[in-house]
Amino acid sequence: MTPAPFSVPGVLFVTYGNGHITKVAPVVHALESMGVPCQVLALTIGYAQAQRLGLQPLGYKDFLHLADRERALAYGRQLWPENQHPDVDEFESCCYLGVNYLEWVETFGEEAAAELYQKGGRRSFLPLKFIGKIIDFLQPSVVVSTSSPRSEQAAIEAGVQRGIPTLTMLDLFPAPHDVYLHQKVYAGRITAASTLAGQLVSAAGIDAARIRITGCPAYDAVGNPANAVAGSALRQQLGWEGRHIVLWAGSLEQRYPGQPEAYFGAGLCVLVEQALRTWVSQTPSAALIVRYHPNQYHLFPDQGTQDRVYVSNPGADPLYPQLHAADTVLVQTSTVGFESVLIGKRLLNLVFSPTVIATEYDFSKLGIAEAVASLEELPLALNRPRALLKDRGGLPPAGPATPRVVVEIIDLMKA
Repeated sequence: MTPAPFSVPGVLFVTYGNGHITKVAPVVHALESMGVPCQVLALTIGYAQAQRLGLQPLGYKDFLHLADRERALAYGRQLWPENQHPDVDEFESCCYLGVNYLEWVETFGEEAAAELYQKGGRRSFLPLKFIGKIIDFLQPSVVVSTSSPRSEQAAIEAGVQRGIPTLTMLDLFPAPHDVYLHQKVYAGRITAASTLAGQLVSAAGIDAARIRITGCPAYDAVGNPANAVAGSALRQQLGWEGRHIVLWAGSLEQRYPGQPEAYFGAGLCVLVEQALRTWVSQTPSAALIVRYHPNQYHLFPDQGTQDRVYVSNPGADPLYPQLHAADTVLVQTSTVGFESVLIGKRLLNLVFSPTVIATEYDFSKLGIAEAVASLEELPLALNRPRALLKDRGGLPPAGPATPRVVVEIIDLMKA
């Protein structure tokens, strides 16, 4: 069914993925409780996550009438086999891929579109025209996105072009190489998770007057006592009471110059998981939860069953009970690490990860994690006492972030 335009002033949210949807959902629920209508364009795996969080999301398929349907679907079906994901509906994937690719074809021609796709794949999409058509159709009073490129950035740029107030809910810590810091168009207002995050944005040349230090709504729920209870129940269910539980939240590595080829793709994570499994087998008091990125978990090899090792399916298993069950959390750059610190967990950061090195997204430099300098050091780090760390401004202000972000959106609606 085709969605209807806003009949009264409302807010359009555009966002990707599990992590970003969790930023948006509390804000949407708060606004709707105040009588402010919201529409959420939830893309890729974000659609299912939005449904799990009680939203009624929209996808590209709901706006296919704004594009050349048959041509878009033809391109999408060609691209789908190499882009499929178990948590994303096939038809929605075809719509998403096809509409974006068709915009390239219509803008640059067939040959240039093929070259763009070969060079950057779907990560290079920027559907400014199509998202603009969605905005024209829905007529929102405010456009809100999180800070990814592609449709999220297109939503901000299209909103700015039309003179509609815009707001970006920023990720935790934009590293110097973060593509967000190098955009040419920014939202009129930017909410940042911490003082340090705001300083990093301002240092990149973005007008400090746009920035509000609100904290991040995604993490308001992490300290909910119900999640702590669920964590205790999970420990009991697994039979791991009294054990030292490590949560390994890994993700694929990109290929970076000068970095070990063996680390590319799933390589580093496979090696880390092997090291952790060996450590667990040699440490009777230890146990391991393996939780790979929700976008990627299906791309990692199954290393088999093992006593005191649980391999999570992040498409079905909620994160917070696992996070509360853990004593130590291990990450490259995952925001799961940040969440773990908020509830007092020990955080270890793989600073030899090519992604950490290339992006400078290093939790240990923020004073919230202990650095693990090599694969060989990992078991030593797990066995040594927890270090005393001093936060350098990377933690959010006290209290929930959702009301602060809501205030900023309401203020924009009055502009």
